[in-house]
Amino acid sequence: MTTHPLGSRARILLTSVFGPYAQDDEYGSRTINPMELYHNQVTRVQDVFSLRMFHRSWGLMLIQANLDADCSLLDFPTLDRFVAELRAKRYDIVGISGIMANVGKVEKMCALVRELQPEATIVVGGHVANMPRLAERIAADHVVAGEGVRWFRCFLGQDPEQPIRHPLILSAVETRILGFKLPTGAGHTAATLIPSVGCPMGCNFCSTSAMFGGKGRFVNFYETGDELFDILCQLERELGVQSFFVMDENFLLHRKRALALLERMRAAGKSWSFYVFSSANTLRLYTVDELVGLGISWLWLGLEGKDSAYAKLAQTDTRELVGELQAHGIRVLGSTIIGLPEHTPENLDAAIDWAVAHDTEFHQFMLYTPIPGTPLYAEHLAQGTLLDHGDCPEADAHGQLRFNFRHPHLH
Repeated sequence: MTTHPLGSRARILLTSVFGPYAQDDEYGSRTINPMELYHNQVTRVQDVFSLRMFHRSWGLMLIQANLDADCSLLDFPTLDRFVAELRAKRYDIVGISGIMANVGKVEKMCALVRELQPEATIVVGGHVANMPRLAERIAADHVVAGEGVRWFRCFLGQDPEQPIRHPLILSAVETRILGFKLPTGAGHTAATLIPSVGCPMGCNFCSTSAMFGGKGRFVNFYETGDELFDILCQLERELGVQSFFVMDENFLLHRKRALALLERMRAAGKSWSFYVFSSANTLRLYTVDELVGLGISWLWLGLEGKDSAYAKLAQTDTRELVGELQAHGIRVLGSTIIGLPEHTPENLDAAIDWAVAHDTEFHQFMLYTPIPGTPLYAEHLAQGTLLDHGDCPEADAHGQLRFNFRHPHLH
């Protein structure tokens, strides 16, 4: 890789895409696709009972914390705020992160940088970087698919093997329900822990797994339980928290590290709470006592579909598993896919009933969606079953509205 001529003396601006969001506008924003986790994917039809919360751009925060250069971060700016920043300060590098649904906003921001700071190097990352022919559409110097800390360190001439410095992140901001804002500050909001990115399970639909290497690969930031324990103690001390949202696609898959963390927690008398993602078969690597001892109090569990062929579910009775977890105080968010190849108009209601019968505390239903970069996308591309932009714009391919491919049975 060619390094930037200024190295760590470069002035850097990192930014997410501009707002407002969840509005039908010229840049591809959609009212039906709010920039929220729960209100978009999990409790979107619960009306006033929907849980509302927002999350910072953790990836940009992680990159910022690990660069030796002067680095500013704009998180969810308005377009006017972004323009004002470009007018107020000269930057050598502007990094823009987005998802595919927001490619129109990324395109606009690149054009503004070219207009207002033509000498700046433009770097675009995030899931939007996996879009085919993106470099032909936007005015970027570098399109970076994959892990951004290492890339930026190399670009600035830093040692990419330096230990990862973990940022101080509260997991949510402006949380509210029924119109009431929930308390914020010490003790009220979980911190965010980011042990790794990617997932070696490599499910064919998973854009996160594909983004960081695909099946059998992932990027591990911390190898040992001792490292995680030290970071957790720092988060506890600096942010006044005892609960942690673990942003890791399959945290418990690294059993040796998790059990080493449990040993350190027990030795120090820590009764922390963790909110984690997990696959069903990974949970079977632990006893219930170990899960409870680790403080697993909430988990996101991929149920996908009855009789689905994913290895992570093989020979596991997921309803029995969910019941066992709940009996020991562990809350479960189930995640189910609608539109698997075997789904038909005749069996779809039964597929939904199967999912609902798990009686999880929360449940997400998402459409089977081929995302660029995934094996599922490559499969549909080869078969010629993807819809073109005219039939399904990128902004509508977010998994909540319609299929972006021709399903064999559902139309």
